[in-house]
Amino acid sequence: MRSTETERMLRLRDVARLPAEVLVKRFEEDFGNLVTAAVADATRRLPAPVRRLLDGLEWHLDWADALVWAEGELQVSAERMTLLGDPRLRRVEGQLRQVRVRLHEARCVAADYRRQDRERLEQGRLLTARATALSWLSKAFPDEYAALFAARVAELGIPPLRRHTASRDVFDSIEQAVAQGRLQVEAGPEVRALLELPDDTFRAAVADDVREQNARNVLLRHPLVLRRWHAGLARLCALTVGPARASSATALGRLPVDLAELPRQEAMQIINARRFFCAVQQRRLDCDRTVRALMAEIVRRERADPVNTARREAGAHARLRLAEAHPEAYARIREELRAYESEPGHLDPARLTSDARGALKVRLLAELGGGGGEDPAPRPPVAQPSPPPRPAPRPKPGTPESRPGRDRPGPGQARGPRPVPGPPARTAAGHPPLRKAACRRAEPSR
Repeated sequence: MRSTETERMLRLRDVARLPAEVLVKRFEEDFGNLVTAAVADATRRLPAPVRRLLDGLEWHLDWADALVWAEGELQVSAERMTLLGDPRLRRVEGQLRQVRVRLHEARCVAADYRRQDRERLEQGRLLTARATALSWLSKAFPDEYAALFAARVAELGIPPLRRHTASRDVFDSIEQAVAQGRLQVEAGPEVRALLELPDDTFRAAVADDVREQNARNVLLRHPLVLRRWHAGLARLCALTVGPARASSATALGRLPVDLAELPRQEAMQIINARRFFCAVQQRRLDCDRTVRALMAEIVRRERADPVNTARREAGAHARLRLAEAHPEAYARIREELRAYESEPGHLDPARLTSDARGALKVRLLAELGGGGGEDPAPRPPVAQPSPPPRPAPRPKPGTPESRPGRDRPGPGQARGPRPVPGPPARTAAGHPPLRKAACRRAEPSR
């Protein structure tokens, strides 16, 4: 048995010589293999296919998960080596620095994928000049649009919109989706028994899951258990932050005491508490990932619902009728948007940024009336009498309130908006609804 486990465990020097397809099998066998590959990627030069595997669409979240685990393990190991005078300390500290750099890059990659998801959603709605102009026109004439939409809904016989109870948090949204059948999951006897456990017993089950990387409790990832799992992990952090001498409930931080001055048993207890604290933090990320995946699935299913599809089509029909009723207003919006087109009819998101879009929309809606009814006729300008010239003020001695300073900038001292650099451009076809590798790894071992 021991030899089989040894054969399954990767070593740092093995990662570079194994092809990507073999590494995937090893990752699915043991989470520790993924951690080893993540450390090797941070500290060594790996082939391009292996790097593309780790930061690719399917594995990038697992890669970040493994880096979080590796960071905690390396930091606690460095602290233990400092206590014991281990000569490997310098090498481990170097690995820790490199892993932290790579972890920052992994978080940027994940943010980049999320940004691409948002852009793909907008491309189907508001990144064409026609769709944007029709949308803004419905905001300029809301009463007319509402009447046209209601008439189209009645004509098609679309059932009324289902009213949901307002959600207090994401867990409410998930539980409502289960109750209304938008998430097809079953609450079997094992799930119900888990939910009925006392708080202390449930927290012990959460702690057992934290300690077992390769035998994760799949029941904790059930949609109806997520709220309690999240609360149990938060409670474990609160209970461990003191014994671990952590800087906060969300970050381990530097060790504030000199372990060498403490009795050996007390020092090792702090080391073990810090290792457990890091494992809990990694599980909290796992919980957040599960919640995000379920919320994305709920949104996808809502958009694919036939009633919602019919209502979107009714809205598109109403906007077209509105454009026929107000051709000058529609042409005015299209004319203003033409300066932001990369090609005829297609808006350039680099030009029409969110700030530019908001400012242009507010200005156009104000000029078009900002409400229902016909376009208001322009009023002739009224001549205003010019005020009499004011005498020039006498010079006064400067006061602290009138002098430019940190709180009151003077002429030329105002700061302009800083450019925000974005993540590097990446391509992705689309996220799978639920990632197979994570589900397989979550199955309990027999």
